[in-house]
Amino acid sequence: MRRSIFVGFFVSCFFNQVACADLLPIKIDALIKKQLPHATIGIVVKDAKTGEVIYRQNSDKLLSPASNVKLFTAAAALYHLEPNHHFLTTLSQKNQNFYITFSGSPSLTIDNFTDLLLNLKKNNIKKINGDIILDTSRFKAPYYAGGESYDDLGWYYSAPDTAVILNENAEAYEIISAKKLGQPVTIKPKSEKNLTVINQVITVNKEQEKNHCNLSIDIQSNNTLRLYGCMAQQNEPKMIQLAIPDPLFMAKKIIQKTLKQNNVIFKGRIISGTTPPDAKIIASYQSKDLTALIAHMLKESDNLYANSLTRELAFSLTKEGSFKQGAFAIKKILGEHTNLDMTQIELTDGMGTRYNLITPEQIVVLLTNLYNDKNMRPIIMEALPQAGVSGTLVDRMKKTTLEKKVFAKTGSMHDISSLSGYIIDPQARSLIFSIVINGVNKPLSTAKSLEDQILLTIVEHISAEPKIENAYG
Repeated sequence: MRRSIFVGFFVSCFFNQVACADLLPIKIDALIKKQLPHATIGIVVKDAKTGEVIYRQNSDKLLSPASNVKLFTAAAALYHLEPNHHFLTTLSQKNQNFYITFSGSPSLTIDNFTDLLLNLKKNNIKKINGDIILDTSRFKAPYYAGGESYDDLGWYYSAPDTAVILNENAEAYEIISAKKLGQPVTIKPKSEKNLTVINQVITVNKEQEKNHCNLSIDIQSNNTLRLYGCMAQQNEPKMIQLAIPDPLFMAKKIIQKTLKQNNVIFKGRIISGTTPPDAKIIASYQSKDLTALIAHMLKESDNLYANSLTRELAFSLTKEGSFKQGAFAIKKILGEHTNLDMTQIELTDGMGTRYNLITPEQIVVLLTNLYNDKNMRPIIMEALPQAGVSGTLVDRMKKTTLEKKVFAKTGSMHDISSLSGYIIDPQARSLIFSIVINGVNKPLSTAKSLEDQILLTIVEHISAEPKIENAYG
């Protein structure tokens, strides 16, 4: 009798795809209840070709999507600045003064900057009788987005976004724990030393680190950071990246050092100012093009790149490179080029602080616009992390049916996780999706795993759906 009931249900499901579809919410609800029952989760999954909604939950709920905001920054930049846009850093001269005009180029390295300065020597300039003026007027203060946490300041992912960016305004260090508990750790720079680090970190056991203390940073003047708190004892050095709080101070030090090493006599001042329009350009550094910058931003979820692009949009549209004008620019540009509902989008920056609020539905609307644009689709697909292959998805969905098929932007914050993008399968239905999770009260790895399982469940469910046209062979 029980076998007859089961067979009856299967036959009913086979000839009624609606009944089969009803199983999908049950499966996903079970996953959520098991792993994150108290979190708020918004999900939208649509067929990329037809627009059919495969699954939806809390799709119109305003949630903080963390770095999924970078999708909006990337789209606005591509629509407004064009794919071959570059940032330009210049060295110029007028009378006896020399001017360095910083553009907020996120890819400018210390080596690039030094090479720019070496053009003085190449142009047979052995003595500077005037001043060196640093023009940083393109980007306006404040240099941190409004939603950045105080606890994050001092770490590389919250490096200040000024017009002066050198080595992403960050510096790598290794921390070596002491052999005895209660003793100070050893902190060593990995390369250039543009920071002064005061070490007040002690070695503790894992239980103490988990429950009683943290590794914290106090920002002081002249690029001095005080590291204090604790680190658990471990066999291998811990690698960290620290932010340069004052990039302009760093640039001045590099200029002084480079001039001295190359025997260029300089008795003047290094000051801030603006470059006269009739100053003669001696040399310049051009960044990689916009598509390369966006690929780095999305694949590595680079906040500094996102902030620079946001400010560049602001300057291009309003002549004021600020965060506020950047958020305005992104919304204005996307409002003109897409069918986004701006009432469901609250943007304060382009990197993805917790002050941003967006519905999963609108993330999918944006992704759909990009997918349906023949010029945008190849650029955005190439730029997104690929499951098991690149960027922030390099270690996810490996050895599953989704490996190499998911192209998506990740998002992570203290209690937030998100994943939005595409499932591209030439042999099956391609999907556009957004999953945003707020209120994560477990390790973020739990939320990441849940995202992957939800996608796998949906794809497996679609694959198992009966195809009536093939029912009789």
